[in-house]
Amino acid sequence: MEQTERIDKAVESGNEVLLQLGESARKTFAEFKYAIQSYTSSSAVPTGAVHPLTKYVMNYIKAVTVYSKTLDSLLKDADQQPIPNSCTHFTATALHLQSVAAVLEANLEAGSRLYRDCRLRNIFMMNNICYMVQKVKNSDLKSFLGDDWIRLHNRMFQHQATNYERASWSQVLSYLSDDGLCAAGGAASRKIIREKFKNFNLSFEDVYRVQTAWSVPDDQLREDVRISISLKVIQAYRTFVGRYSAFLDGTKQRDRYIKYRPEDLEELLLDLFEGTQKSLQHSGRA
Repeated sequence: MEQTERIDKAVESGNEVLLQLGESARKTFAEFKYAIQSYTSSSAVPTGAVHPLTKYVMNYIKAVTVYSKTLDSLLKDADQQPIPNSCTHFTATALHLQSVAAVLEANLEAGSRLYRDCRLRNIFMMNNICYMVQKVKNSDLKSFLGDDWIRLHNRMFQHQATNYERASWSQVLSYLSDDGLCAAGGAASRKIIREKFKNFNLSFEDVYRVQTAWSVPDDQLREDVRISISLKVIQAYRTFVGRYSAFLDGTKQRDRYIKYRPEDLEELLLDLFEGTQKSLQHSGRA
């Protein structure tokens, strides 16, 4: 009888230790999330690249997965809130890691407001969400955050890429439209065509000057964004030059207006997002 009581007390004591350890693990997650939530920066990442906080948090939760089995046994009793029905296939550790990722996203969204240029804000969010997705896809985090999380966040950074393109290139492309040309006579058409080429050149060169300084660190993402831009800009420019360049034949300073060949623009677009500002003002390509 005495021996049984000693065993019971030992078991009870062991359970209390496990509960305390579980509570300690839960508090550690809570404190980590609070630290992320409280993190503020007075200045934005200049190039729109991946924020150091994003790298730190994602590497941290990746490291946590190594101890997931131990954490699951500790957290299942320490967590007081019931698990939602939609999340019952996730472990306690997985739910905590998902929560940490959500807090990081909220911090990034708040930090993106430091950018005055909405285009760079889009680049920043695109870069950071893409980094998170790649970190999850290429590690054990995939089984903790799940395929649905990956699909959702793929759409999120692609949406940011679309918003960036619209904000950056809609104005540039507007100068390659036929607006105002159909109704104009010969002399008037030539004047409008000159203005359109001139404005396109200025607009393109301004985007080039600004966005060569921006950064897209992920090689595949950088290539995808460049290709998407190139398909729109080069096709529109090629069509416009083919349709209207003859109107400027024989005029003074024709080359002043038709400064670029389509292949020149294609080459210049490869300079975007390298993180080193370039200018076309003194470029021999023009």
